[in-house]
Amino acid sequence: MKVVIYVRVSSKEQVEGYSIGEQIERLKAYCAAMGWTIVAIYIDPGHTGANMDRPDLQRMISDVEEGGIDKVVVYKLDRLSRSQKDILYLVEDIFLKNNTDFVSMQESFDTSSPFGRAMIGILAVFAQLEREQIKERTIMGKEARAKEGKWGGGSTEPIGYHYDVPNDLLVIDEYEAMQLRELSELFLKGTPIRTIENILLKKGYKHKHGTWTSKTIRYVLRNKLYCGYIKYQGQYYKAEHTAIWDEETYDKHVALLDQRAEQYQMTGAKPGTQTTFLGGLLFCKHCGGKYAKQQNGRNRKNPTLWYTCYSRSKKMKRMIKDPNCKNKNWKMLELDQMVFDEIRRFAVDPDFIKSIKDEKRKKDDGKTKISIIEKEIEKIDAQISRFMDLYGIGKFTIEQLSGKTDPLNEERAKLVKELKSLNAEAGRLSEEEAIEILGSFEEAFACGDFDEIRAIIESLIYYIEIDNEDIYIHWKFV
Repeated sequence: MKVVIYVRVSSKEQVEGYSIGEQIERLKAYCAAMGWTIVAIYIDPGHTGANMDRPDLQRMISDVEEGGIDKVVVYKLDRLSRSQKDILYLVEDIFLKNNTDFVSMQESFDTSSPFGRAMIGILAVFAQLEREQIKERTIMGKEARAKEGKWGGGSTEPIGYHYDVPNDLLVIDEYEAMQLRELSELFLKGTPIRTIENILLKKGYKHKHGTWTSKTIRYVLRNKLYCGYIKYQGQYYKAEHTAIWDEETYDKHVALLDQRAEQYQMTGAKPGTQTTFLGGLLFCKHCGGKYAKQQNGRNRKNPTLWYTCYSRSKKMKRMIKDPNCKNKNWKMLELDQMVFDEIRRFAVDPDFIKSIKDEKRKKDDGKTKISIIEKEIEKIDAQISRFMDLYGIGKFTIEQLSGKTDPLNEERAKLVKELKSLNAEAGRLSEEEAIEILGSFEEAFACGDFDEIRAIIESLIYYIEIDNEDIYIHWKFV
């Protein structure tokens, strides 16, 4: 009589005495007493009995189907499965169909007898009942924990926290929390998510589960855990752990994410629902009206799309500024490409940003507060550079250099802080911020990520004016 034995444990059962070694030892002794020869042992350590997704169980099934196995022996019925449906399937459709009997040592029966076949169905019912009871107790326990504001546990700790086992509490991981706060600030400033990803990667930031991705960033921005809540079965409960940002910040995240999702839905989802890259940013320099998408109806399958002044198209009466406006209609693809090329120009040559800023500063005579502070920072940089040169040729000691440059660095830091504040109020980007955003454009474009391309354009451009053939782009960083 050729038999195989099958053993299984989950981690919990290992502790409770159903160890692999214990099962094998007892099954070997049982088979020896019955005079059976064990030709194979199949072992699935750490696998649940709730399903059949177990490597050695699947191997055993294949071997049984090939033939030559007289019996499959297990220590206890629930070692084979806790599912009534799966047990009956294995015994009737796999074992018996291939002339292989099934024996459960603990319950003292086998399918070679009519009584054994009857007992299979009865015991399978009780195995299923036990599983359902365990599931019910688990659900009740998790719900009770959620209502108490406790984390539900699991193998994956949330980013920004680690689980303090003795105190049964999520505790802030300061390094990861710092990263979360930084990405939140960048997002609320309007920085595209792909750009945020690149910024975090360049800084070498990592979390316990790896490096930052756009998907992970979106997930944490929408996760109410970070403003002090636990979610269970669609319900939120006030949590015990310390929040990383407040509810107002969380609401801003969700509102901005929803706005982007609604406003910039990917093209092609439904016929006729194309969203434009430049819509809402285009203005007529003749009448001050907005430009909007217009479709040429001659070819319905492949229509030509245009940007047209509302005053000229007269699509919406309330949007008409001058009914006699004759400003040029632009093909959408053509104007989009012109703007894309300009963005690439800045991305390829970041120094071009400085030249454009200098040109604009000359036009406004340098009388704005931002221009004055920028010039003062440049003067301080020049002074520090001169002192460094003098130190380099031995004119200063390190103490003398520090005495000269420390006050200048302090003054510079104050001016930079003031400049950032003024730029933020005006919605302007710093050169560094602009370069980071510009750097992510080509990647987003290559991936065909419409949402990110649109977000990058909005981050870089206040508005665009059209004057027939002339296009004036008003950048946020100049």
